Amino acid sequence: MASRATRGMTQPEVRELGSDELQTWDVLVANSTQGTVFHTSDWLIRNASLLGQTLILLGCYEGEELIGGCPLYLSNPYRLLQLASSTVVSTPYGGMVISGLERAKQRAKEMHANRIITAIMEHIVRKRFDYVNLVNSPGLQDIRAFIQKGWNPAIYYTYVLSLEDDILKTSSKDVRQNIRKAQRLGIQSTRRFEPGIFWDLTVRTFAKQSKSPPITERYLDGMLTMIQEKGIGEMQVASMPSGEIVAAEITVWDTKMAHSWSAASSPEHLSTGAVPLLCYDIFNSLKERDHTKVNLMSGNTPSLSMFNSGFNPQLVPYYGVDYPRLRYRLFKKLKEGMHPEGSIG
Repeated sequence: MASRATRGMTQPEVRELGSDELQTWDVLVANSTQGTVFHTSDWLIRNASLLGQTLILLGCYEGEELIGGCPLYLSNPYRLLQLASSTVVSTPYGGMVISGLERAKQRAKEMHANRIITAIMEHIVRKRFDYVNLVNSPGLQDIRAFIQKGWNPAIYYTYVLSLEDDILKTSSKDVRQNIRKAQRLGIQSTRRFEPGIFWDLTVRTFAKQSKSPPITERYLDGMLTMIQEKGIGEMQVASMPSGEIVAAEITVWDTKMAHSWSAASSPEHLSTGAVPLLCYDIFNSLKERDHTKVNLMSGNTPSLSMFNSGFNPQLVPYYGVDYPRLRYRLFKKLKEGMHPEGSIG
C-alpha cells in the first residue's frame, strides 16, 4: 500500500466532526506536532459552553482516515457579523492540527501539510464568515499556504523552559535573590485546588491596574473543575507563615509539555519574592514527575516577558493568520471612528 506521502493528489474531504468522533479527534491531537491541551475535545467543549459560543471541529479526511483538523469558535456580535476564531479568552492558541509522516523527507512533509491546510482553508472560505482569526500553536512553523491565498500573517511569542537543567543555576541573579528572600521569609508553596482563592487573587491583580478580569468567576470555576476532573493540571499556591495565600498558579499539561495557564498574586506582597519562589517550586515539581519542559506563556506582554525571561527560557515564535471580508472591514472602521479603543467580538 502506498504511504500518505505518495497517494494520489486528490483533494481531501473536509467536514464537521460529530460527537461520536471526539475520541478520534483526541488521538489526532495527541499524535500531532501541533496538538496541545488547548486542542483537546474536553478543553474545547467546556470553553465553548462556559462562553456561550458555538464550537465546530473541522476534520480533514483521506478516505476514512482523519489526517488533520481545525477547531473554530463561532460568535455573532451585534447579530450582524459571523466571526470564527481558533482562540477565546484564556486559550492562547488553537488552529491547525496535522497528522505526522514518519520517516518522510522534507518535501513530502510539506506537501502533506499544505494539502491539509489548503483543504481546510478553502472550506472555511466557502463558509463566508465575515472574519476568521487563526492563532496556531508553536508546532506549526510554516504558514506560507495561508499567505499565498491572501490571508494576513501575524507573529506571536512564548517562552519555553527546559526542565532538564538546574533551574536555580541557570536563572538570572535577581530571580535567585528573590527566591532566597522568599525562603528566608518562610514562604511555602503547596498544591491546593480552590477556585475561590484564585478568583480573589485575580480580582486583586486586575484591580491594581484599574481593570476588571477578562473572565468571570463562573468561567474560572468551570474550567478548574474540568481540569481537576480530567487530571490535566493542578493549582499551586504560595503562603506566608501566617497562612495568608499571596500567589497562585494553574498549570495544565499534555503529552508534549506543561503550560503555565494562569497566575495571580497579591499586589501587597510582590516584593516578598513569593511569585518567583512559587514558579521555582512548580518547575521542580513538574521535573520530578518527568515533565521535560514548560510553556511559560506571556511572551507578548512586556512586563510578564521581563519576569519570565529571568528563568532563562527559550523564546519561541508562533504564527497567526486572519481573513477579513469587506463587511467586517467596514464595520470595524465605523466602530473605530465611534469608539477608538473598542474591538469587535
